[in-house]
Amino acid sequence: MSRKFFYKYSFLLVVCLCLVGCKGQLVDEYCNHTASFRFDFQYGHTQSYLYAALNSSDYFVFVSTNPIDGGFDLITEAYGNKEINVEHVTEAVLTRNGRALGLNNGLIVGRSSLQNGELYVFDRQCPNCFNETSQKKYALKFQNSANVICDRCKRVYGLLNGGVVVADEIGHDVNEKLFRYRATYSGTYLQVANQ
Repeated sequence: MSRKFFYKYSFLLVVCLCLVGCKGQLVDEYCNHTASFRFDFQYGHTQSYLYAALNSSDYFVFVSTNPIDGGFDLITEAYGNKEINVEHVTEAVLTRNGRALGLNNGLIVGRSSLQNGELYVFDRQCPNCFNETSQKKYALKFQNSANVICDRCKRVYGLLNGGVVVADEIGHDVNEKLFRYRATYSGTYLQVANQ
């Protein structure tokens, strides 16, 4: 009887220690930087690169806004398209303080077939350069349709696998993945709201 008691409570103690030890290793998938964006497709705009990215897999676009009189210019850019799509919109686009998206007025939006069509909204700012310098001026560029690269640090981030570093030419000690924002897409509107 005492041996059974010993094994039972030893097992429970090991489980408790594992849970306490793992607590510090839990990482939230989403960053805590502020992003607030809503785009409503009920007024049209279904020919935009953004609409295509939301309704297909493995197609990512850069999204930014530029405030102008009476509304915004919604600027979208997709890999392989020489043309940057600029659409004037009014109250369909709502951003916090009417200005920026993410750290550097830029988001990366798309779905991954490797993750069953999961919607990803990343900050376009290089997370490693931001963490190293606290400067918001290192916007990522498309390397190809599935990867983005930072000109400063030369890290390459994979868009299909959650934004992890897939290549590091310099061999940095730290390789943070892309900052990700919470987002929902209803078929009618895209809502990004991290805070």
